[in-house]
Amino acid sequence: MCKGLRSSLAFFAALVAVAASPLHGGAPAEKADRNVGPTGAPTKPVVYGQGRELAKLANQAITESSGVACSHAVPGVLWTHNDSGDRPQLYALNLKGEDLGTYFVQGASAQDWEDMCSFAIAGKNLLLVGDVGDNKAQRKAYTVYVAMEPATIAKQPKPQPLTLVARQDFTYEDGSHNCESIAVDPLRREIILVSKTNDPTCKAYVMPLPLEKNPKKTVAKAIATLTIPTTTAMDISPDGLRAIVLTYGDAYEYTRLPDEDWGKGFARQPRVIKMPGRAQGESVCYGLDGVTLYLTSEKIPTPLLEVAPIGEPDKKK
Repeated sequence: MCKGLRSSLAFFAALVAVAASPLHGGAPAEKADRNVGPTGAPTKPVVYGQGRELAKLANQAITESSGVACSHAVPGVLWTHNDSGDRPQLYALNLKGEDLGTYFVQGASAQDWEDMCSFAIAGKNLLLVGDVGDNKAQRKAYTVYVAMEPATIAKQPKPQPLTLVARQDFTYEDGSHNCESIAVDPLRREIILVSKTNDPTCKAYVMPLPLEKNPKKTVAKAIATLTIPTTTAMDISPDGLRAIVLTYGDAYEYTRLPDEDWGKGFARQPRVIKMPGRAQGESVCYGLDGVTLYLTSEKIPTPLLEVAPIGEPDKKK
């Protein structure tokens, strides 16, 4: 058995072991969330300052930044991808907007990539991309890809490969839906999706995080109805207790307690977080500190924006 195969089997064994833990597919949080007290009661929420532009993205190949994710492997690095029409590849950049290279997801295709996220599980840093766009709501199936994040990220003369960990084909239990918002809860080992509609309401769905390279097709199940404007992106904080859902205007943050699922979390009234003005903003992510927010725009020149908490100059991004 080759070394690479042994490593892959060990990795998936670790994922399965974690998924079998008592917390409905997840382990207890390693760190206490700043918004949840020792008894599980919510504490005072983070106060955000005014959003600001950090940079314009240098990589001219990024023409429609449709998703953004914070690297768990290299602090200060972000990932993004284009909307439909591009190859199955991701672009790395730093907080100055500098180009850190192009990376293609091996074994993936790109029909309509709409959002991405990053997360750490079983000691591995992973990236998930959702091929979930469906403007006419007529696709018969959708796909998410999970890829290994490289330990070092630096610009190379040609695109570099990202190892595909899993490909998950899925359908929704109630028909076809357009979606631009996808995230992973790293504690519950679940994928959360929020549909995009022109109605006053949309739906949140949940499905298992894939643990093998080619699992059987699964079904995303509805868990909540949200009454917020047209959704364009989302992310879940590294501790798994907060979900930020973006619109073309502001963002809406939902919370859950450690012993709750996201059906209960989305049943709460969200708080509104003011977002900076941008043209067709369809991406958002939490930083490694779990609170700082980063955004881009689908219009070029592509801005990199930050919404940071007030009074935390020593935060790690």
